[in-house]
Amino acid sequence: MAGTKRRSPTSTLVSKDSISSASTALQDLPEKPKEIWSLREAIHLLKDQIAQALDRGYSYSEVSQMLSSKGVEISPSTLKYYLSSARKEDGTKSRRRRRTLTMTAEDLQNGSEALETETPEKEDKPKRSAAKSKTDTKSPGKSKAKATTSRKKAAT
Repeated sequence: MAGTKRRSPTSTLVSKDSISSASTALQDLPEKPKEIWSLREAIHLLKDQIAQALDRGYSYSEVSQMLSSKGVEISPSTLKYYLSSARKEDGTKSRRRRRTLTMTAEDLQNGSEALETETPEKEDKPKRSAAKSKTDTKSPGKSKAKATTSRKKAAT
């Protein structure tokens, strides 16, 4: 304990007037503008502009490259994660990106026919359970025999 300093047994006293004037001075301070944000905060501030770029058909990779060139260094995966987090905080639904169709020159010549391809609707047939189909395939003769016997009894 040779190198440690000991504190004095008396503590520093502060008057009531000093506390009051310090309190007033602190309350009168103007708000200091923030000049540096975290990456997450930056994406939150830019989320609307980023969403517009994505809606215009740009990829997360392209947007992250553009942001990096402007001093906002971010990977595409981090951009996607931070953007979805910012949307969840605001309670907004995630936007659906514009889907582009890949068409050949032949499709373009045919006009809107390529865009109007419809899938044929399937007929809804009732499905038979596995147990029922097994009994039907095993003994079709017995079913006929029962049906004929019951018809005979009904006729008599």
